[in-house]
Amino acid sequence: MNKSSIVDVLIENIQTDQNLLQEVEVKIETVKDEKQEIVNRLKEHRKDLSVLSKYADEGQQEKIKELGFDVSESDSNVNSVSSIVLDLILKAKDNQLTNDALYEGYVKSLPKEEEPLKYSAFNIKCRTLFNTQKLIRVKSKDTKSSREDLIYLNGRQVKPAVEKEENKAPKNSKKDDTSDQKKEQTKSN
Repeated sequence: MNKSSIVDVLIENIQTDQNLLQEVEVKIETVKDEKQEIVNRLKEHRKDLSVLSKYADEGQQEKIKELGFDVSESDSNVNSVSSIVLDLILKAKDNQLTNDALYEGYVKSLPKEEEPLKYSAFNIKCRTLFNTQKLIRVKSKDTKSSREDLIYLNGRQVKPAVEKEENKAPKNSKKDDTSDQKKEQTKSN
């Protein structure tokens, strides 16, 4: 006969509940992490919406309002320079411009009474578009200046430069020459 005292039963219940508590805490932490990931994604969607909501048609704006986002308040979250730059890129051929052309377009789009930002301040205001990867910057050959950098809308392919294709051709021919030489050496041996 196994005699269990009431204290033994109580100790066993405490041990069982402690183990259950540890398991539940692990589950809670996992769910909290998952929740935080979702919250972060929703914040990113809100930022994207703040930039792109002005391009939504009436039906899309209605759906946005149903989701609990206010389309009118989102315009105030974007700095005016970023908004102008995004407009210029969207209207540009192939959705790409040089940084200098983008700056010139910004200056021309301002009302006459508004003073344009200097080039460096303009680039600082545009950083949010690069940080959120809405726009991509491809550095030019001149590393000392960013004016010739190619700026394009993320999600489209950039056509390869002719010079890059020319540089690749000699490399391939060298590989062919060396492989032919190796074949000749193998045959002679």
